[in-house]
Amino acid sequence: MSDDMAADAPKESENLGAAISDTGITAKVKARLASDQRTQGKGVSVQTNNGVVTLSGQVATVDVSEAAEELARNVPDVKGIDNRIQAPSTIDELGDRAENAADQAGTAMSDAMITTKVKAKLAADDMVKAMDINVDTESAEVSLNGTVASDTVRDRAVELAESVDGVASVDADGLMVK
Repeated sequence: MSDDMAADAPKESENLGAAISDTGITAKVKARLASDQRTQGKGVSVQTNNGVVTLSGQVATVDVSEAAEELARNVPDVKGIDNRIQAPSTIDELGDRAENAADQAGTAMSDAMITTKVKAKLAADDMVKAMDINVDTESAEVSLNGTVASDTVRDRAVELAESVDGVASVDADGLMVK
């Protein structure tokens, strides 16, 4: 039976024998779904009528829906699959992945820009000897490491770093006074 025909098949077992067979098919499909890591605990519901397995539920990815259908299709006596599992489209998934990659790239770019701006401010300041200070930025948190001539210079370096747009915090624990 084609999957299109399966979707239109009656949703009731024809007789008691078919109902018992359907119960066995449902149990086998559920067992396969529960034992496969791709579908385990993913909220897929199974119902069988006249050998036609109807899969339903909502899952996070198309891969889970496809895996559930594959597992059900390979159960003996299954005549067809009516896959009604709701999943984001592949395009939605790719869009989400691209958005996450862009966010990560944006964070890395922002961190690099913050580091550059902090280094420039330190280098332009007459009091701070920027050559002796290393600047690292991760998730907008700036770390200053190295040596400075006095507590006043250390405080000035922190003040300059904090004044850069986008800096969330400054860690100067690694900035030592000679």
